[in-house]
Amino acid sequence: MVEAVALPAPWQVRFQAGGNEGLADTHKGGIGGSAGMRPHELLEASLATCMTISARMALADLGVTVAEVRVEVHLEREESATRFRYRLLLDPELEVHRPAVMERIACSPVRSTLSKPLVFEPA
Repeated sequence: MVEAVALPAPWQVRFQAGGNEGLADTHKGGIGGSAGMRPHELLEASLATCMTISARMALADLGVTVAEVRVEVHLEREESATRFRYRLLLDPELEVHRPAVMERIACSPVRSTLSKPLVFEPA
């Protein structure tokens, strides 16, 4: 569970899960700032971090324990769909493993969660 609390500064929010916390912020109508990630960037971050962890796990299963792996995610909010575009960046010597890593990130837990129909309801 994540809890979010509004802070005194316009549009700033502190959020926490367990012992970890972060700051979100936005800028609307000339008010607010950039003290933290914007809410949609947190969605991008959730998917990118999960895919990066999944990529590292795939490489570890292939015996690669030290590797530079990056995933970039860009969220596009369209009228008919929400589109997540992602790109896997690997060290050149790891390109031979790209198919296996792409297969693993395609079924990463956050991607699987976001791929299902979403239901929003008050608790």
